[in-house]
Amino acid sequence: MDKTFKIVLLLLAISLIAFLVMGCSKQAAKTDSDKSGGYQKITASAVKSRLDKGEQLIIVDVRTKEEYDDGHIPKSLLIPYDEIEVKAASLLPDKNAAIIVYCRTGRRSEIAAKSLLKLGYTNVADMGAISDWKYGLEK
Repeated sequence: MDKTFKIVLLLLAISLIAFLVMGCSKQAAKTDSDKSGGYQKITASAVKSRLDKGEQLIIVDVRTKEEYDDGHIPKSLLIPYDEIEVKAASLLPDKNAAIIVYCRTGRRSEIAAKSLLKLGYTNVADMGAISDWKYGLEK
């Protein structure tokens, strides 16, 4: 009985180790998938820093025309969030370009970022609210 008990215990230990190893690999694969399938959040200061370094960024204001006319980040492109799926192909032809989206509070920019990903854009970041931009606006 002692020998049988030891064999059963050994098989249980091996099964437990195999289960743990397989569980860890599946989690790692899921994490990698989540990273590549989602958009990034980015701060206004990080956007400013990248612009100051000369990076080519396409900054997209997804608010209304009226909000844009009241003040927007210099050189930003207006594409209201509810028109992005229709206008993106013509206004944003490079699906690998670095695109930063923003709005008034962050709600519309999140929707726009998800829409761009759905359309096949690969390098999308959401800055969130324009109120975080402390570097001057254009009218």
